[in-house]
Amino acid sequence: MNTAIEHMNPSYVLGHSAAELERLISQSRILGDLTEQVLRRAGLEPGMRVLDLGCGPGDVSFMAASMVGPSGNVRGIDSSEQAIALARKRAQASALSNVSFEVSDIAEFTLTDRVDAILGRLVLMYLPDPAAVLRRLAGRLSTRGIVVFHEIDVSSARSVPDCPLYKACGNWIWETFHRARLETDMGSRLYSTFRRAGLPAPRMLLGARVEAGPDSFIYEYLAETVRSLLPMMERFGVVSADTVGIDSLADRLRAEAVELDAVLIAPNLIGAWTRKPGRDRPSSGPGQES
Repeated sequence: MNTAIEHMNPSYVLGHSAAELERLISQSRILGDLTEQVLRRAGLEPGMRVLDLGCGPGDVSFMAASMVGPSGNVRGIDSSEQAIALARKRAQASALSNVSFEVSDIAEFTLTDRVDAILGRLVLMYLPDPAAVLRRLAGRLSTRGIVVFHEIDVSSARSVPDCPLYKACGNWIWETFHRARLETDMGSRLYSTFRRAGLPAPRMLLGARVEAGPDSFIYEYLAETVRSLLPMMERFGVVSADTVGIDSLADRLRAEAVELDAVLIAPNLIGAWTRKPGRDRPSSGPGQES
């Protein structure tokens, strides 16, 4: 293998194309209820000041903004100029005044103002040292502030009975992430990551989408994920475009599952949350310092 590829730094291997941004928006519609459950259990509430790491086109930021209300605010950051431009456009179209977005490298980002919550979805897996990032940013977290993340275990996808093409897609995705030196099972590593960041042991919750039948969204969603990753799959020598047959992949996944009357279990998503130690919040509101 090309040594330059073998030793490349972790990056967002899915790219930043318009199609990938649309895939992320679709992904949020699919995963939104799972993420919302985690954020509510973590304790997001009106008046909070929130930092959303790796906000992409803004869906988790918008969700958080609805929870903190007009008395709170959400600041989303992402390294992709294209994603931030789209997030700003969507916020303006929805007349959201309590959310803002900026381009920044998460690994280098520094907070100057205090926040009440730091959160993110499917972002820590892309960072070379997520514990160091959390440790640094948690220093600007208010007393009893929240840290909450929702991350994936790529290797946990399965089907019953076994669907060879569905399994192959999962293997291609896992191998591409692995060769890019990303943490493929970041969800299961959230506990140790929080602890290494000097945070209290988190509470955790596991969830996954379970799909079946000809009308499920999962065939198109999985095919579009493979489409976004395909350039890196070929670059790393994981699989060729001819083998993937991307334009017919969704139809073939559907036909396979329907023929086998299969249930497709998407990769597990694990949420973890904790609070910065300290006194309880004052009665003046969640956004106030003691």
